[in-house]
Order: sequence, then C-alpha cells, then structure tokens
Amino acid sequence: MKTPISVRDLESIALREIRCFPGGEYVCYLEVDLLDADWRLRATVRDGADLDRIQYAVRVTTSKLKHRYQLRTDW
Repeated sequence: MKTPISVRDLESIALREIRCFPGGEYVCYLEVDLLDADWRLRATVRDGADLDRIQYAVRVTTSKLKHRYQLRTDW
C-alpha cells in the first residue's frame, strides 16, 4: 500500500534524495509536474551541472517515489 502525500511534501523529499546523488548539489529547485493521472519531476539546475547525471538522478528518484507514495492533489 502506498502512502498518501501532498505535492509540496513530495517535492521536498525528492529534492533531498536527488541531492544525495553525485552532482545533485547543482539542483537548486525541483517541482512536481502533474499530468492527467500521473506526475513527473522537473529539476532546475545551476551552471556547471552534469545534465546526464541529473537526469539519471531524477529518473531513479521518480521511480522510487512512485512505488512508495500516492500523490494527493486535493491537499
């Protein structure tokens, strides 16, 4: 069973997780992009970031969090 979570809390957790990856310190902002019945993470990075590493971190984190949490958009 997945844990219900608000968008704001999910963004906070995701940002902490992504910053644990090598190069993740370049992520300065993260938001949940809501799609119809799904969501994805969108990262904003500072100059000097390795975009391949950031994209990998975002993909892995998204997958991990989707298995753990159910997004609640009504909070």
